[in-house]
Amino acid sequence: MAKKKELLHWYDPLSPLNFLERIARVMPDKVAVIDEDKTYTWKEFFDRVNQLSNALKSLGIKKGENVACVSRNFPPHLEAHYGVPLTGGAFVSINYRLSAPEVTTIVNLSGAKVMMVDAGVFHLVNPKDLPNVKTYITIFDGRDTYGETPKGELPGVGYEEFIGKASKEYTRLDIEDENDLIAIDYTSGTTGNPKGCMYSHRSTYLHAITKIIEHSLNQYSVYLWSLPMFHCNGWCWTWATSGVGATNVCMRSPDADQMWRLIEKHGATHMAGPPIIFQRLGQYMDEHGIKEFPNKVIINNAAAPPPENMLLDMEKKGAEIRHAYGLTETYGPFTICEWQPKWDKLPLEERIDLKMRQGVPDITAGDMRVVTGEGTEDEPWEDVPWDGKTMGEILMRGNDVVQGYYKAPEENAKAFVAGWMKTGDGGVIHPDGYLEVKDRFKDLIISGGENIIGTEVENAIYEHPDVDEVVCFGKPDPKWGEVVKCLVHPKPGKNPTEEEIIKFTRDRLTHFKCPKEIEFGEIPRTSAGKVQKYILRRKEKEKMAGQEGLTRV
Repeated sequence: MAKKKELLHWYDPLSPLNFLERIARVMPDKVAVIDEDKTYTWKEFFDRVNQLSNALKSLGIKKGENVACVSRNFPPHLEAHYGVPLTGGAFVSINYRLSAPEVTTIVNLSGAKVMMVDAGVFHLVNPKDLPNVKTYITIFDGRDTYGETPKGELPGVGYEEFIGKASKEYTRLDIEDENDLIAIDYTSGTTGNPKGCMYSHRSTYLHAITKIIEHSLNQYSVYLWSLPMFHCNGWCWTWATSGVGATNVCMRSPDADQMWRLIEKHGATHMAGPPIIFQRLGQYMDEHGIKEFPNKVIINNAAAPPPENMLLDMEKKGAEIRHAYGLTETYGPFTICEWQPKWDKLPLEERIDLKMRQGVPDITAGDMRVVTGEGTEDEPWEDVPWDGKTMGEILMRGNDVVQGYYKAPEENAKAFVAGWMKTGDGGVIHPDGYLEVKDRFKDLIISGGENIIGTEVENAIYEHPDVDEVVCFGKPDPKWGEVVKCLVHPKPGKNPTEEEIIKFTRDRLTHFKCPKEIEFGEIPRTSAGKVQKYILRRKEKEKMAGQEGLTRV
């Protein structure tokens, strides 16, 4: 017989699951979740979570087992963030914007035996390619709530039927170690197989606490799900809301018109996401003559770095940007531009310049350095001076850094060195100790021996009144090695010329930094909204290779 674990009067393992247990008891009748005409109180949400957990246990899900989910931001997806870990297993939330082969790769890497699938993305799942999956749980909220037609068919049991037969009885998870897995989040895998970042009960608890404090979340807050829940478990907002009893407003996709409708209808006070969705929201407001938000909205924006015009526009409209920076390996944001009271009286433009910086580690994150060198005996790391100019690689360690990649020892050895995680991002430290992320090292443009930071050029071009989006990258050049090329997406109805944009940039930047060529078109992005500069660089290399071939002939 196994020895009974001693109950310690001075210790309880940290887990965000305990937030839900508490809030269901303290605020049972408070609205927890809204999705169009559906509303659940915290007690009802708690009951549904327990039903999901008990139903999964009946399938044999326990510690060491993983449950995968590919779904938009519907209530079952939020419930699974609690119901799956309550079994002792780990939740694997997958990006629904990936291709079918990418989804297949992630599910197989995770070894999941149960998979929850939104009917709107049935076409991404082929059971023949998923030998480990024994049970499919189908989510029909898109059909039942929004009148959608399912995209294909998938054998399995409907979510409501699956949980409807299970008990609402709550059994608190007996956590042996607060560092046990609560979730596995896979990176996008643009340069190889996706890597599964291992999230723990302890760190998700601490990260959720940070969200509550750093973003002024409380029982009156209304959080609009503009950020996909699959993205680092919604940067732990999935658990933060239950910590204080805030209301979750679900939305199936962050379209600007839907965002505005739900902001206005429900009085949303908080949102999160990358700059592009708030840039689109600002444009929608301008096009419809909407000058400001109906109430103060706190926006948890994370980008490295964000377009300055987006920050300025949102703040002019009454939002408050809380600017952060992080990676999938850091549970989402690791740093925050911690605001200082002495900055309040500065002109708006100066405040935005300060807010553009990614700041300092958040209150539970840990430590951060910016270094030169490789971290080897021959070339040890050296911290850069705090001069706002000297660039180095950003290193991180602490509570907000994952334990490692799931079943990937070789990848772990590359990323985690001497107690630090290498980010691959370049940044500077300002004299006040605040970080400013400049660019990915692989995105630096080296022209005639000069390092050019693409984002610096992008921010100059963003000032042009006809530019909606821009991305700058290195184009191979036989004389200079690389020159700056930019892809510009104009604002609707605007038609800037290449000559205009180049002249506009030359009036603002040192000439060697300015673009030699401008192309107009759509900006390629990953399914998570990140710009794919590597696609643009590859296309230019292929062009040059073709030209060289013609020359040789």
